[in-house]
Amino acid sequence: MRRTTTVVLTAAVLALAGCSDSGDDTDHKAKAKKASPTSAATPKKLDPVWSPKLDDAAGKDAEAVSACQMPSSNACARYVDDIMGVTGGLEDAIDKSGRAYPATTKQINKMKAAETEYTDNGCQGDPTADDPNSQCHGVVTITIGAATLGMTLLTDEAGM
Repeated sequence: MRRTTTVVLTAAVLALAGCSDSGDDTDHKAKAKKASPTSAATPKKLDPVWSPKLDDAAGKDAEAVSACQMPSSNACARYVDDIMGVTGGLEDAIDKSGRAYPATTKQINKMKAAETEYTDNGCQGDPTADDPNSQCHGVVTITIGAATLGMTLLTDEAGM
């Protein structure tokens, strides 16, 4: 009984509160407009989303750097694919943001060029790729790039 009374009283209070409104909510809309900021909302930062993804793609404790000491290894090829997949996603996010990320874009372009060289030279599975004089050691641009791209992104966003 007590519970029913509470529900009925609550409903009555809510109904009375609704009746006190004059039905003209233009005053409420005007107040809401004054309360909201007139400037555009601050664009979302990309660093909080993409830096952890880059870290995950490169592996813990710079696993990608270690694996790519032997560019011919399947592990290195896997890290290259993972890192460049995330890098491609970041590049798309930059394009969609409509903002300039000059240092980040420059680094992404270097990483893409290194990926092309790694692929064009057939580094995966080629034992000569592990020779210190091999062109395949340019893969370090990708592995180190993954480790530093988050900082570059953060630096670009700090200037915005």
